[in-house]
Amino acid sequence: MQHDRAARNSDRDQTIHDFGEQWTRHTENPDYYGSVELFADIIAPFLTLEDIKDRRCADIGSGTGRIVLMMLAAGAASVTAVEPSRAYDVLVRNTAKAADRVRSLNVTGEALPKDDFDLILSIGVLHHIPEPRPVVKAAYEALRPGGKMLVWLYGHEGSRTYQSIFVPIRFVTRNLPVVVNETLAWLLYPVVLAYAALAGRWPGLPLSNYLANVFMRFPPAERRLVIVDQINPRWAKFYKREEAEALLRDAGFKNVRLHHRHGYSWTVCGTK
Repeated sequence: MQHDRAARNSDRDQTIHDFGEQWTRHTENPDYYGSVELFADIIAPFLTLEDIKDRRCADIGSGTGRIVLMMLAAGAASVTAVEPSRAYDVLVRNTAKAADRVRSLNVTGEALPKDDFDLILSIGVLHHIPEPRPVVKAAYEALRPGGKMLVWLYGHEGSRTYQSIFVPIRFVTRNLPVVVNETLAWLLYPVVLAYAALAGRWPGLPLSNYLANVFMRFPPAERRLVIVDQINPRWAKFYKREEAEALLRDAGFKNVRLHHRHGYSWTVCGTK
């Protein structure tokens, strides 16, 4: 058990390092990729933009500040942004114009302060943490009574074809430098575009909804960044429905609800 714990700690530390490398090389969030419109899609159907307005919020795993800026644009009163990697400097720089409403912390999610937040988000982060339960428990304790946590996770259901291709690739790429994986993303990009074109003609193909309504609305550079995001981090988990639900329920959250977003991922929301 001690060996397993050490291995998971190693995976955690390497994943933090991987994202630090990635987000210091890709620092911008342009167009639809950083839009309030996309944010509304991510948090639906459990939250609306109006639910963000004037709320005291936190974001776990803020990276370059993309989700933080979305929350600010939606009218959040304040956002506490947690980013453990060296992308913290990018986060601070990208949110500098709203420094009076943003508190940035260079810590892991377990160190989120108990500040009676109204809302805590973690978008695309927990599936990259080998032991996410302490982070979710810290979020629970940091919320006010009646406060909510919303997370977005890779889903097992609806992504099996994708996993059959990319999981074997990741056995190699997760050990490569990000600059090499960026080159691989360029090589994979035409294949992804060809599949997206097929999915546009045959909507029943796996991931067709996501490709048409999200991925193809990104600028080309951000599409390639999405590919890097799939092959670069050391750790990634695809959550089954019951696992996604248990992640919040076991931390004490009530009224835990799940939405199978675009047929391939899970949006999960719970209330303290």
